[in-house]
Order: sequence, then structure tokens, then C-alpha cells
Amino acid sequence: MNDKQVDRLVENAQKVFVEELKDKIDEMEKLLFNCKGHCTKSEAKRIEMFFHSINGTASTLGLNYLSSIGKEWEAKLKSIAEHRENPDKAVLQDIHAAVNTIKMKIGYMTAKNKTCSTLVKGDDYVNMPDRGKILLIDDDITILKLLENAFTLECYKVYICEDSASAMDTIAVVRPDIIILDIMMPKPGGYEILGKIKSKPEYSDMHVIFLSAKGDMDDKIKGIKSGVDDYITKPFVITEVITRVEMIMRRSENYREKLLKDCLTDSYSRYYFNLRIAEELERYKRSGNIFSIAFIDMDHYKNINDQYGHQTGDHVLKELVSYISTNIRKCDSIYRYGGEEFVILMPDTTEEQAYMVIERLRYAFNTESISVGGLSLNVTFSAGIRQTHDKSESIDQIINDADKAMYYAKRCGRNRVFVYNDEMIAQDIKKTLLIVDDENTILKLLKDRFSNIGYNVITAMDGESAIKLAREVNPDAVILDLILPDIDGFEVCRKIKEDAASHSIKVIMLSKKKQKKSIVKGLRTGADDYVTKPFSMEELEARIMRALNNAS
Repeated sequence: MNDKQVDRLVENAQKVFVEELKDKIDEMEKLLFNCKGHCTKSEAKRIEMFFHSINGTASTLGLNYLSSIGKEWEAKLKSIAEHRENPDKAVLQDIHAAVNTIKMKIGYMTAKNKTCSTLVKGDDYVNMPDRGKILLIDDDITILKLLENAFTLECYKVYICEDSASAMDTIAVVRPDIIILDIMMPKPGGYEILGKIKSKPEYSDMHVIFLSAKGDMDDKIKGIKSGVDDYITKPFVITEVITRVEMIMRRSENYREKLLKDCLTDSYSRYYFNLRIAEELERYKRSGNIFSIAFIDMDHYKNINDQYGHQTGDHVLKELVSYISTNIRKCDSIYRYGGEEFVILMPDTTEEQAYMVIERLRYAFNTESISVGGLSLNVTFSAGIRQTHDKSESIDQIINDADKAMYYAKRCGRNRVFVYNDEMIAQDIKKTLLIVDDENTILKLLKDRFSNIGYNVITAMDGESAIKLAREVNPDAVILDLILPDIDGFEVCRKIKEDAASHSIKVIMLSKKKQKKSIVKGLRTGADDYVTKPFSMEELEARIMRALNNAS
């Protein structure tokens, strides 16, 4: 934006401000007349807000004479209010005189300026794409129009809201990238609106800038501590506001890129997958558009890392992603879920169609050789597919079912693709689980669940009994609660793993402790996995299958 455009913006804003101020003066004169020598607390606040709006807006527009009057009377009225008093007759007379002075000044300005220049975009703005969405929330129409014109010239999509009561509804509809929010507004005020924004996880990627005539350092610190991304004081320079917004947008774009992309493979990230599958599930529930996902896991990936090194392993992952990305539809997308696991999201795709796509990919990739460091490697993958079937299904259920189908493919010999079905677990060779917990309710719940899906289940309510059963029965896996009445889960796990008769048993620890040190301690004692409470049954099932199949 060049200097001439800035001057035009300010000039037009001055004229809008003067016209708006005329109406406010009429309202103020009526209010002062009705006060008749004394006023209530609410009337005093209205008078203070009148001068507050003049102070902030006039100073921004370079109308310093009006700004000085507004600033002087805003400070006086605040001081009176702090002493729990209301303006007396003498003060009200002085206020009336100040209002008359303002009225005379704007009358002179109106007579001097009868024209209004037209704002046009300069050559620099031809064919520029929309740079983002900005929502302006302020009860001062002059500031709104000034900023709206400025950001429109900079090719932003600009939305305005002058009624703070409807701010949250506007945010829900617009879903802006940046919200520029005035602090001093009729209820709800800026801080209250900010609190509502911050309380909603779905708004976590929105950035909020406070706009305020309060320029004290304490006010700025309070604003920053409350969670705003920036704090701009009135008077402000338009180019400064634009620059600050641009810096936030750039940081946001870089941050989003890091969140959305996996830096090793250039696939999309697990974070982005969680967003996308939530969108697809919502679309399915709303309009019935089905979708399928495919869980993909590289076969014998641990052996590749151990034999050829992690650099070779990384190269293999990159080649897999590159191959899949090149050979799927534009509407499909691949995400790195963790380690050597990937997910393909396929909108408007049945499980039969998904199977044909993934089977074609599997077969073709199996015939490809990956060249790395003078080696020629033939690598395979296993996959599990799950389609949406019921609008009551959760995201966790869909993901974990696809995960189970993938591990079923592993158990059947790897290098296979399976579509999930409810009989899949029951068809598997029965495994024995030892569940250790001192709560009867949890024991019964887990026993019933895993018995129903085909496991042999035995239980123990204390650590010593668990160690004895592990030695005598030699179960395939132990589901072990950390807190037990005699010895804790860490010690039980250590003894199971140290005993030659039971050291190969898979141990999955359950705990409410989510601290990193507790998880590390559990894994160091030999646990094969560590699940924090609360957990979903689907998640625990998938973890057990993963441990039992030792997919790597």
C-alpha cells in the first residue's frame, strides 16, 4: 500500500467519522438535557464511552484536537468513577461545553470538505489471490470502515461485526484466520469474547489481535497473558496494523505447513489426518457420503533398519510414499500415522472399491525394486481397510478396525490386503490373556469384552498372583494395571520379564499416570506397550493385537 492510498483511506475515514459523530453528539445532548444536574452510574458510563470513542478514533485519524478533548474527559470521568461518585452539576455543565466545542469543530470540518475520494486498488494488487479472512469486531463504525478498506486493498477477505453480542455467531459462520477485536465494547467486551474463542478447540487456529485505546504497559501485559497474538493501541498507523497482520499470517502458514506435513516422507501428518477424517465423518453423518480408509504397514521394516541402517529405512519409507502418492486419485490422500504406518483416506469410496485400489498398489509395489546405497531391495506392505457403515460410529472405532484388519493381514503371512469384518477376530487362533487389576468392575468389563471376541481370559487381582499365573499358564499377553495392592505393576512386569519361563510374554501396562517419566519407567522394566487411562476398548484391542503380532 503506497502513501497516497493511505492518505485517501484516512481522508475518507475522517469524513465517515464526522458523520457518525454528529449522531452521537445529538444523543449526548439529549442525555445531558435529561440529566438535569445529576446523572446515574449508567448515564455516567455512557458519557465516558462517548469521550473514549472520540479519543481512540480521532487520534488514529490524525484529528488531534478532537482526540485531546476526548482523552481529557475520559480520564476525568474515570477518576470520578474510581471515587465511587457520579458527575455533579458543575461537571455536567463543563461536559456540555466540551460537547459544544466538538460540535463546532466538526461543523467547520464538514464545510471545508465536501468531496469524498474514491478508493481504488493500485497496479500492485492486480490478480493477487485472497490472502486470508479477517474479522473486525468493534462498535466504532469509523474504525471498522477504515480497517475494512485498508485490508480489502491488501486483498484480504474482510468481514465486520459492530455488535459484540453477535460476535460468536459471526465467528462460527466466517471462520476467520485473524480476528481484530476491540476491548472496550458494550457487553460482552473484548476479554469475554476472547475467553469464549479460547474455550473452543475448533477455534484453536484462529489468531486474535486486541485493539484498544488503553496503552499502559499493565493493560498490554494483561492482554498478552490472556492469550491474544498481538496488542495494538490507538492511535495506530494503518501500515503498522497491516504489517502486524502479515507477520502473524506468515507465522501461521509456516506453522500450519509443519503441522500438516511429515518432514521425512512429505506425506501429510497424523495431525492433519485427524482433522480430515473428522471432516469426512461429519460429511457422512450430514449427507450420507461414505468413505473408506486403508491402514498400511511396511513388512519387516525393523529388519531393514537393523540390517541396512536407519538411513536406508528412511529412504524406503520415502519411496513407498512417493509411489502411493503418484498412483492414487487426486481426491485420495496419504498420511504418516507413526513409524512405518500410513493411512490412505478415500472419500466417496466403498470398501470393495478401496480393496481394488490398495490391492493394485500392493501388487505393483511388490514388483518394484528400491535402489539405495548400491543395494536393490524388494519391499512389501500389508493393509487393512475399513468403510463407514453406521452414522453412530466414532473415529476411533473406524481407525482401530482398519488397524485390526491390517494386523490380521500380518498374521496371515504379510503382503496382503484385508477388509475388516466382525468375524475377523473370532477366526484367529485363540490367544490367552492375563488381566491384572484390583478393581472387580474393570476385571469383569475387560474379561467379558475379550472373551466375546475370541480370547481365553484369566484374571488376577494382585501382583504376586499375576507373577504365579504368568509362570504356570504362560499367557500370550498380560494386561497389567500399574496400581496394585501388594507390589506395583512396574515390579510385576520386571519379574515376568526376568523369569526365563515367562520373559517372552507381551506385557501391556495400564495407568492413569500420563507423565513421560512413568511411561519411560514402564518401558524400561520391559513393558511392550503403555496405555493411559481413560482409553477406548477399540484402542486397547488394537494395542493387544499389535503386541501379539510383533508386526515389525
